[in-house]
Amino acid sequence: MTNRDSYINKTLRFLSRVKWKSLFLGFAIIFGILGFVTLASNLGFWLVYQNSIHTNNSSEIPEAEVAIVPGAAVYGKTPSPILMDRLVCGLELYKQGKVKKILLSGDNGKTNYNELRPMLEYMLSHQVKPDDIFVDHAGFRTLDTLIRAKEVFLVKKAIFVSQSFFLPRAIYLGKELELELYGYECNLRTYKKETYYLFRELSARMLAWWDIQWDTPPKYLGKPYPIEGSGMSTWKGSIPVTIPK
Repeated sequence: MTNRDSYINKTLRFLSRVKWKSLFLGFAIIFGILGFVTLASNLGFWLVYQNSIHTNNSSEIPEAEVAIVPGAAVYGKTPSPILMDRLVCGLELYKQGKVKKILLSGDNGKTNYNELRPMLEYMLSHQVKPDDIFVDHAGFRTLDTLIRAKEVFLVKKAIFVSQSFFLPRAIYLGKELELELYGYECNLRTYKKETYYLFRELSARMLAWWDIQWDTPPKYLGKPYPIEGSGMSTWKGSIPVTIPK
């Protein structure tokens, strides 16, 4: 090998090292920026939540028009522990007179999956007046639930019933949507995937922030059903239930 060839090989190896170092540095900068933005935005959510009215004691929460109970996983017709605790807490607010109406909002977008039927049946089986129960079949995301609460059900003031690790996102969205929202923390047990939910919320909050910046609309809207009237017309035929006597 000539001196010229040796020099060329050394130069190529040097350029190769520079290339990989540049790529590594570029990725490091990108991930660093994303990490900073994620932490900064989550801090913003936390500050909004800390300055909001939220509690795990129903006697401390102000009265409102309605308790919004968002859906969660169901197994067949059985609510998951997370959903069951939300239903228990929503019922508690109603029984104590903190709210006059209950808005059940969940996923009923598939023929083989229905979060709302067991939610509605639970409330009816615990002597909630049928007229006082409203059902939102298109609550696919928290954003959809809150926009529809304001635009379809004409809600102005509500208590959002959920676990504490989900509530900062809901309260932030409520503030951005100019919906007066109180948080009722319904952590009635330790949940199996609680750590997973805490980490998942980091990206979910980023998505919520993005949705607000770009005015992301809900999947569906529809004609108004004012929350002060009867909610029975919102049940629709997709939730066949027998009203307890």
